Amino acid sequence: MPVLSLECRHFLRGRRVKDMAFTPMPLTTAHNLGTHPRDASEDMRGRHMHKILVFDLDDTLAGLGLGIRPKDIEKLKLLEDIGYDIAICSGKTVDYLCGFLRQVELKKPIMIGENGATFRECVDLPPKKTYHFPYSKEARGQLDRMKIRLKELFPEVWYQPNEVGVTPYPRSEQEFDEMQALFDANADDTTCLNIWRHVDSFDLSPKEISKFSGLTFFAEKEGYKREDFICIGNGSNDIPMFEFADVSIGVEAMVKDHVDYLFSDIGKALDYLIENRL
Repeated sequence: MPVLSLECRHFLRGRRVKDMAFTPMPLTTAHNLGTHPRDASEDMRGRHMHKILVFDLDDTLAGLGLGIRPKDIEKLKLLEDIGYDIAICSGKTVDYLCGFLRQVELKKPIMIGENGATFRECVDLPPKKTYHFPYSKEARGQLDRMKIRLKELFPEVWYQPNEVGVTPYPRSEQEFDEMQALFDANADDTTCLNIWRHVDSFDLSPKEISKFSGLTFFAEKEGYKREDFICIGNGSNDIPMFEFADVSIGVEAMVKDHVDYLFSDIGKALDYLIENRL
C-alpha cells in the first residue's frame, strides 16, 4: 500500500483505505496514487493529465454566502495555466455563477447551474454559449404545479430565479418543516422530481437532471470523455458527480465513502492538484 501524505487521505471508491499514521511522501509516490489510463493532455512530466476540474460551489470552493479566498483564486488561475479547464457545477443559477466568477477573472470559466440543468461558457453578456438539459413535459408540469402550491402557502418566501427547477428559501425551521410536509402530502404529484433539502433551501428538479446526467450531457456536447473529469465537492447532491468522475475529491468527511481523495480544506486540495497534476 502506498504511503499517504499528511494532507491527503486516499480512498478506494466506496471503501476507506485502512487508517494509518500519515507521513509526507515524495512527489514520485504521489504520482502513483489513483492513477488510471488517460486519453487527455500530457503534462511536462510526460504523464497524461485530466482535462477538466469541476467544483461544487457552496462549502466546497467557497463558504456558504462567501467569495473564493484570494489565495485560492490564484491557485485556480495557476491550474488553468497548467492546462485544466475550470467549471463550477452548483445548485445556483448560471446568472448567479456568472456574476460570482466575473471577479475571479479566469480565462474561460464553465458554469453548470441548477445541479446540471443549465450550461454557460464564459462570463460575457450576452453569453457566447448557453443551453439547457432536455427534460420531460411531465416533470415540467409537476414543477409548475408545485411552485403554485408553494407560493400560495408561502407568499413571502424568496424563490431563486431558476430557468428549470424550483428553489424556495424557508425563513425558519418551522417553514422548512411545513414545506417538507407539503412535499410529503403531494408525493403522488412529485414522482418525476428530485427534492433536495439543504441548510438554507430546497431544490426541486426533474429526476432526469442530476450532476451525473448534467455532466454526461455536457461532456457529449463539448467533446470531453468521462476519463477527462476530476470532480470536487462536499455534499450529498455531489455524489452523482463523484460517480461520474474519473477521480473524485471530497472536502468534507460526510462524503468520505464516495471519493478517491479527502481533504479538510479546499486550499489543500488545490495544492495537491497543482503539485501532482492528476
